Amino acid sequence: MTRIVEHPVTDASAGPYGITVTDDGAVWFTLVHAGQVGRRDVDGSLQFVDLGDTAQPSQLSRATDESVWVTDTTGNRIVHVGRGARDSIRVLNEVSVPTMESSPFGITSLYDGTVWFTELAADALGRVDIMGRVTEFPVGRSDGMASMIAGSGESVWFTLNQGNAVGHVRGGDAAIQYFELPRPASGPVGITVAEDGAVWFAEVLGGALGRIGRDGVLTEVLLPDSDSKPHAITAAPAGGCWFTLWGSNQVGFVSDAGELTLHDLPTPASEPHGIAVAPDGHVWVALERGLLAELA
Repeated sequence: MTRIVEHPVTDASAGPYGITVTDDGAVWFTLVHAGQVGRRDVDGSLQFVDLGDTAQPSQLSRATDESVWVTDTTGNRIVHVGRGARDSIRVLNEVSVPTMESSPFGITSLYDGTVWFTELAADALGRVDIMGRVTEFPVGRSDGMASMIAGSGESVWFTLNQGNAVGHVRGGDAAIQYFELPRPASGPVGITVAEDGAVWFAEVLGGALGRIGRDGVLTEVLLPDSDSKPHAITAAPAGGCWFTLWGSNQVGFVSDAGELTLHDLPTPASEPHGIAVAPDGHVWVALERGLLAELA
């Protein structure tokens, strides 16, 4: 039986949103309304770094064993946060996005050290190379709202929230291949690459999870509650994926075969958003009401 423990980290107004876990076991999370990034160490201690009064840190991706990349959506930059002097966390570096007011949002790191991100307001993807240079790639569709992004090998996958499609770039600046969703206005958001190579994504408006197999076949798994609003999704090391249900206040697991298991969160209306799996197999969820949920 899955045990769920909720850890208070802020008040509800700060808004824990994105989350990831680095190889040292630390849980990193964004406070989207407070302009901060937090770190919870394995001993439960908390640290925070302020990105500025106008910052809106949204999503994170692991950079090194003990640092993360963060998108600052309103600040139009990519920020590298990690340990500094006396083990306190601080901003290590930041990279400006060339297109003004592009609203960087989703982010992922590839094995070669490059960092890819989406630009919500510019219909583009961005790539930061190992020298800190940014290249932008138009997605070729207007008002699609490129949302979240996931990487695997040399490939990146991303969702077009308003374009009702999933895009795939097979390495570097290759042409984008699109997979159109079968039902209109499904609102794809979270996306991940599972251990078997299949791509899973969450349809926040469609009440479903989507899957693109390695053979390119797209299928959907309809959720029991069509208003459950699946938001973020992440691959489990042993197979399957974990995902958040913002509308129904749940965390779910889907097997590689499409079988569903749902878990109710203890705090009502906790607003689960980001989700990540730690090296020890525990699942961490950012709850916008000021909590982190741990499933073990």
